[in-house]
Amino acid sequence: MTFRKKIFISILFMIIIFSNTYIFAEELNLYSPSAILIDSNSGDVLYEKNSNELMYPASTTKVLTAIIAIENCSLDEKVVASEPAITSIKSGYTNAKIQAHEKLSIEDLLYALLLKSANEAANVLAEHIGGTTENFANIMNAKAIELGCTSTHFVNANGIHAENHYTTASDLAKITRYCMQNELFRHMVATQEYSLPATEQYPSSDRILKNTNSLMDPESPYYYPSVIGGKTGFTTQAKNCMIAMSQKDGLELISIVFHAESTEDGRSARYLDTITLLEYGNHNFMQYAIQKEKQENKPEEQISENHLSETLLNTQIINPNEAKSPTFNFKTFAIILFVFIVIRLLVAFIQHKIIFFRASKNKKRARKFLNP
Repeated sequence: MTFRKKIFISILFMIIIFSNTYIFAEELNLYSPSAILIDSNSGDVLYEKNSNELMYPASTTKVLTAIIAIENCSLDEKVVASEPAITSIKSGYTNAKIQAHEKLSIEDLLYALLLKSANEAANVLAEHIGGTTENFANIMNAKAIELGCTSTHFVNANGIHAENHYTTASDLAKITRYCMQNELFRHMVATQEYSLPATEQYPSSDRILKNTNSLMDPESPYYYPSVIGGKTGFTTQAKNCMIAMSQKDGLELISIVFHAESTEDGRSARYLDTITLLEYGNHNFMQYAIQKEKQENKPEEQISENHLSETLLNTQIINPNEAKSPTFNFKTFAIILFVFIVIRLLVAFIQHKIIFFRASKNKKRARKFLNP
């Protein structure tokens, strides 16, 4: 075998061995072009697909509207719906039949916002808090920056389509994680049904608000028992969007999917993708979350790095920071490959010198034998 062939085979062998030392996440078959799955407690990204691409969020926008209202208002605070807040919602957009000049509580408006996804409820809250919907959008953007969002810009409180109204799956996951730290928000998104009271402008009590999240409906084909909340969204431009939160055996997950359509057989891709993400998270990271929680609850002096490494090794669970879509550390690979090649060349050089030395020695012996 020639020297060059030896080097080529050595490099090929190194690539194969090195590739096998990396842990690759399972490649999920998602319909949605953009998605993310995170651990709600730690914020660790467990899976992502184009999570930093700009997307139209549709009504998933409303989770930020809701948390701002929760933090700035009392639930029993009464608000009068202005005529522009109601009439600016075009026909065909979701509403809760709130009437102009009707007085409702902040609690009523929040349930209309999060369960029914009522667009006029978002406007009423925005005007009440910000004075105008435009000023409220500025408050939203400031809050998004505060939460670490880098690619988010909102121009309204409800997510009705606008060219400059956008976010990313990564940013929306940060917003949702923050929202889920609020107990009132958690309770509201987990509620299945709420009724708006009869008022002077709307004397009937037939405004029953049902949660639009089919993952929480036991009668739905998309029912997923561990889901504890979520928010749906749709516009023609954004297509179907979905936020979902699940909790199972100590592991709390948040999934985001954007721009989902229907499958060829007519099923909802946003629900199928959400279930795929949550199944992946619950299957691969359950034991990791349990072990991590146990370690965090131990006194600091009892925790050793070696013990934690041994625990994680025994559970055979992938570190969530390594469990994103398949990536390759080219810098580390280049360094190891370079070192390997240098060593291999050095070994080949030494072998060559040994062979040359032996050949010279044999040649001398041959001459001595032929010329005694």
